[in-house]
Amino acid sequence: MFYTYAEGTDDTRDEHRPAHRAFLKELHAAGTLKVCGPWGPEQPPGGMLIFEGESASEIGELLDGDPFQEVGVVADRSIKSWGIVIGDLG
Repeated sequence: MFYTYAEGTDDTRDEHRPAHRAFLKELHAAGTLKVCGPWGPEQPPGGMLIFEGESASEIGELLDGDPFQEVGVVADRSIKSWGIVIGDLG
């Protein structure tokens, strides 16, 4: 899943980042979220999250509860199915 954050939302993201990360930590502890992180500083603000689930729509419904989504700092969210061919995420 890819997030792109809305322009001009730095302060709002800073304010809600603890709740956003707590939400993601819960998904990780449940085994649904495998890894996540922000793009590097040379990229537009956003990040990538890798989930394990039955469908993209299931993950989308889960992410509707993300505090960043709820406060409107997410400009775009792209959820794509993906399969590992080489390696694993453990």
